[in-house]
Amino acid sequence: MTEPRSDGGRRPGAPLPRWPVRIADVPAGGILMRRRNLGADDLAAFAAWIGVDGMSSFDLDIHVRPYRGDGLAVEGKVSATVTQTCVVSLEPMENLIAEEVEATFRPEDKLKVHLVQDEEDGLSIDASVAADDPLVGNAIDAAAIAAEFLALGVDPYPRKPDAAFEPPPEGAEASPFAGLSKLKRGT
Repeated sequence: MTEPRSDGGRRPGAPLPRWPVRIADVPAGGILMRRRNLGADDLAAFAAWIGVDGMSSFDLDIHVRPYRGDGLAVEGKVSATVTQTCVVSLEPMENLIAEEVEATFRPEDKLKVHLVQDEEDGLSIDASVAADDPLVGNAIDAAAIAAEFLALGVDPYPRKPDAAFEPPPEGAEASPFAGLSKLKRGT
C-alpha cells in the first residue's frame, strides 16, 4: 500500500502528491496527520487515480504510530466528494466517499504467512496471506494509502436518486439495427 501500483491499475494523469512518513520520525505516541483543502492539481490527481470524473473536496485524518517495534500502524478516516457519471441519465453527479483507514506495515522480511481454511470444502489451503503490508524504505506514503482506501469506496454504478430507466414505448423497434433495416427497405 505504500506506493501506487505499477501494473497499470493507476489511471493516467498527474502523479499523486507524496506525503512520506518515515519510521524514524514517528514518536512512541504516534503522530496525527491531517490533509484538507488540496489544490486543484492534487484533487485532479486523486480523481484520476481512483477513476472518477473529478473531486471537489478531500479530507484525511489519520494517526500513525509505531507497530511491533519495526513497523507502522495507520488508523483514521479519509473522505472526498467526487463527481461521477450517472449510469442511467449519463449526467454528472456528486457522491461522498467516506472510508475508515486501518493498515499495518512491517519490513518485508518480517511478514508472516498464514494458512487459510477453505470454508466450502473444509480443506486447508496453503496460501500466503500476510497480515501486514510491506514497509518499503522504512517509510509509508500517506497519499498512496488515502488513494487506495478512497478507491475502495467508489460506487461502480453511480445513480442519481431521481434517475429512472424508461423502457422503450410499446411497439418501438427492438434494436437499433431494426431501424436501419427499415431505412434500407425504404419503409
